[in-house]
Amino acid sequence: MEIRPLTKAEQKYTYRQSMQISGQTGSIGVMYGGYKSDKEFYSRFYDLNERWKTREFEEGLENLLNSLRSDKDGFMRNLDTMREYTACHPQNAFQGKEATEYGFRADTEKYAYVMRCNPAKENDNVEIHCYVKEWLDQHISKAEKGIRFINSRYDELFHIADGEKIKIRYSGGGEQERVCRYIDEYHTEVGNNLYHICQFAEIMERNGSEYTPVEPETVQAEEKEQAQENKTEGTLELKTQFGTTENVTLTVNTYVDNNSLYVGMTTAEDGFPEPYGDVTVNLLSSVPPYCAFVDTNNMPELEDFLVKNGIAEFTGLMQKSGYCSYPLYQFNVEKMRGLCPDGMAAYEQVNGLDKKPEQKEKSR
Repeated sequence: MEIRPLTKAEQKYTYRQSMQISGQTGSIGVMYGGYKSDKEFYSRFYDLNERWKTREFEEGLENLLNSLRSDKDGFMRNLDTMREYTACHPQNAFQGKEATEYGFRADTEKYAYVMRCNPAKENDNVEIHCYVKEWLDQHISKAEKGIRFINSRYDELFHIADGEKIKIRYSGGGEQERVCRYIDEYHTEVGNNLYHICQFAEIMERNGSEYTPVEPETVQAEEKEQAQENKTEGTLELKTQFGTTENVTLTVNTYVDNNSLYVGMTTAEDGFPEPYGDVTVNLLSSVPPYCAFVDTNNMPELEDFLVKNGIAEFTGLMQKSGYCSYPLYQFNVEKMRGLCPDGMAAYEQVNGLDKKPEQKEKSR
């Protein structure tokens, strides 16, 4: 089985795809692998479509793993060998989402195995994304047409390549960059959302937002820093459990039954705020001021998000509800006032936390 470097177009398919693209490419599943020790290899397979997970496919994947891990010339037989091999094959390197990674592809008659290696990671050093070969190649070929953006009158504004970005400037201030993926001639994914190209144009025009192409791989570090500063005030980056990044803002309110602290999360992906999820969950009739239980059941990434951004600290207390246990966090008062001043003011007022202590006159 021949193993070759990935083309630039194929590199995008070494990550989990959206449901739409997974269906068009015949995505079967993903194998994650790594090393428990220098030589002990582990793997697990995540099914995406059991319909295509045939015995023939499984035999092809098994033969590929045996070849990659053979004592004779397999570059994945241990972690040191993978490091040495990738260092000597810079033609396989590409800039991944967070680091330099190395891409390879192997095919059988019916199936394509597209893999991404990162010997610098502590675990899951390799991912093998498995596709129906004919479907994957057809999608890649069609995606070479690129993505066109129009206005609501169907006048063409610009073209970008599949996987490149557009910059959206909102009428209320702030801007965001979104990766765009080719679906067909009239549909595209912008960020996590699927649009007809005319539908996207109409939404942008209705909200007074502008969108322009981002020149690929030309943004320097200072420009990225400036773009971050120009984002809507109070916007934070949330690294989701799905490997994506969302720009979110926090909202503060109170629960109706006990006036306890409620924190929610919104996005503005289409040019106007939309609810993203609940940060907190209402479990007890009473909790200490500025404290709330965090909904790690629906969003396990929340604890890392809250701590890294200095928003809240874990109190060490947990509360069980059903089959889940929720951590109690104390929110940083000044930080929350800066992120959602009106909401915090209302929360403090209804709970009597806005009263300033009386200054007693000193006795003479």
